Amino acid sequence: MNTFTNVIANGHANGPMFRKLGLLFLMYISQKIFLCFNWTLLPILLRQQGISLGCIGLAVLVFSPWALKFLYASLVDRIYSVSIGKRKSWIMPLLVVSLLAMPLLSLVSPQDHLNILLPAVFVMNFIFATVDIAVDGYATDILLPGERPWGNTIQIAGYVLGYMMGAGVFLIFYQQQGWALTVWAIAATQALVILPIIFHHEMPPCTVTPVESLTSTRGVHKRSFWAFINQPANRSFLLLAALLVLIDQGGAQLRLAMLVDKGVESATIGRLNIWFGSPMCLLGAILGGALLGKIGYRRMLVLGGMAAVAMHCFSALIAYGCFSSWMGFGIMLGGEKLTAGVITFLTYSLIMILSTGNRSATDYAILGSLVALFGFAVNPMMGRICDWTGYYYLYIGLGGLSMAVIVVGCWLLARIIASG
Repeated sequence: MNTFTNVIANGHANGPMFRKLGLLFLMYISQKIFLCFNWTLLPILLRQQGISLGCIGLAVLVFSPWALKFLYASLVDRIYSVSIGKRKSWIMPLLVVSLLAMPLLSLVSPQDHLNILLPAVFVMNFIFATVDIAVDGYATDILLPGERPWGNTIQIAGYVLGYMMGAGVFLIFYQQQGWALTVWAIAATQALVILPIIFHHEMPPCTVTPVESLTSTRGVHKRSFWAFINQPANRSFLLLAALLVLIDQGGAQLRLAMLVDKGVESATIGRLNIWFGSPMCLLGAILGGALLGKIGYRRMLVLGGMAAVAMHCFSALIAYGCFSSWMGFGIMLGGEKLTAGVITFLTYSLIMILSTGNRSATDYAILGSLVALFGFAVNPMMGRICDWTGYYYLYIGLGGLSMAVIVVGCWLLARIIASG
């Protein structure tokens, strides 16, 4: 089946695109605020306590539920209440549970009880990762083919706003007011975000694939994990995604540790994320949505690869001692997020196309989980390498690798389109 072309629309019953995108925007924000806060805070806390870069890389395993979604994603497609809605049956109760859990987490001091906080963050990640399965399936269900690029932009924009709030506003608030008040403030913000989600009426799917429209849901769900990823287009995609994750996320967490080593406070990092990191990530996503239809996947890949080359080379200069000012640090974080915006948009645009159909939540989760798994494998490895080589040589190596990925990636992309 050609998933790039065999998609038919069942109509515009779900209403205007902006209504759907607005709802999905809130759903993606709801997953990210608390997690982006902890994603940024944990490496800072660990480095301040003298933890090695290799161990900081291993600490990202508390976010590993995002890489394990494929193990149970089919349950999200199969088990639901008809009266509530296929996707809302999972989204609504889990968001409420996450909201009720935050007051309990406010009682745990991150400086004194990391052994309690890390498992708690793991559980919260499991909750939000499960929500993400349902939301990704919902997006694939309700967006028409022409709307999907903007759906990917909204997905990244939701992440960006969540990142700006969690890794920016609330990181500054944390340094000034402490952990407990910060978690309560995040909970209050979360409550405002999820209210429209709770009270909305679930929209019906508007797209199906011809083959799947003639196949029973039960039969579709029996397709095995290996059968799906062994499809030629999916095999080529996963190799491409692994390379993109390597050049995109390979040095991301280590930049925070490098700033701590240079004496930069967490509140300053929060401000840099607000003024540089978040806007540039959003710009990358908007560029993706605006340019993909005009320049195509290949040129988008080249654009992301060249951004990675420039970003890693500039990071090496920062490590060497050049541009050691707030402006230089901001350009470094902004370049990282611009690259992430372009590469993430490209990656998840391909995932949405490859997972369209009755198993949309399951197939999206399988591909998305494996992409996340690549990231979790990369971070400890890069932390260990950086302990040996130092920041400068690590980023020089990543810059050279990014140039090679452009060439190999274009070849793999051609294979995906040809076999998709």
